[in-house]
Formats: sequence, structure tokens, C-alpha cells
Amino acid sequence: MQFVIFQVAKIIEVAPIRVYEVATFYSMFNRTKVGKYHLMVCGTTPCMIRGSREIEDALLRHLGVKRNEVTKDGMFSVGEMECMGCCVNAPMIVIADYSNGSEGYSYNYYEDVTPKRVVEIVEMLRKGEKPPVGTQNPDRIRSGPAGGNTTLLGEPKPPPCRDLDAC
Repeated sequence: MQFVIFQVAKIIEVAPIRVYEVATFYSMFNRTKVGKYHLMVCGTTPCMIRGSREIEDALLRHLGVKRNEVTKDGMFSVGEMECMGCCVNAPMIVIADYSNGSEGYSYNYYEDVTPKRVVEIVEMLRKGEKPPVGTQNPDRIRSGPAGGNTTLLGEPKPPPCRDLDAC
């Protein structure tokens, strides 16, 4: 990888550190081999508070690898991604699906995950199934509260008169 960074830096005429900064910041630039399914756990504070470290531990234990290693069958690797932008549904993971090759890959987001649920997702992928994306909490619809709304259930009441200064 270091050779590639130096070559790119030479071609675009910048210092190698500038290329390295880009290659280490963006998660779609893989500096090591990844699995057919690259599972990335959100590592920012809201997800950490809601259990992302336990999610990562469950994945690593179940797959028998360390972070950034690939399983012996080449199917799975586990990494970390910074903020996936869905803190309301923390913790979450994204799975880069390279099953159609590097040209036809997709990112699939799984929110409200638990250690048990991420293992189930891995096993579904192993069987060739496509787990449902989005929230994994059956009591939640998208980013709405678990159990449904409890406030703002109807139309808001208008002010007692249109001329607020006259009220």
C-alpha cells in the first residue's frame, strides 16, 4: 500500500502525506484486504454509549478474527467507521457488500443493532440471504420512537385569533 501512496503522490504532484490523509480518512479506501462482506461498526460517541463496542466484540468473537482481519473463508472482515449519521438509531453498522465484485458493491445500513442481532445478520449473509436493512428494532418505524409517537398526534391548534398583537 505504501508504494501505491507514493506513486499516486508522484502522479498528482503532492506530498505523500496528503494521499495518506485521504486514504486513511475515507472508509471506501481499503488499505488492507477485506472480506466479501466488510462489516463496519460505528465508533462515534452516541453509538459507543449505546453499545457499539459490545457489537464489535460479538462480531469478532463470532467470526474468530481481530479488527481488520479477514475470515479464513474470505467472506467477512470487521472494521470501524466514523459517524454514519444516524445517531437516533444507535448503535449501527454498515456492511460493504462486495459479493457482486468491487464495481457493483453496495453499502447496507443496519440500525438499532444488538450483539445477538449482528450475529444473526452475519449468519443470514453466510446462507446467501439478504437481511432487511434499516432499523432492527421491531417496535420502531424508521427513526420514530420505539412504540410509536406519544405526542403531536393530531393537528396543532391555531392561535385564538389571526392578529397575535390583538389577542
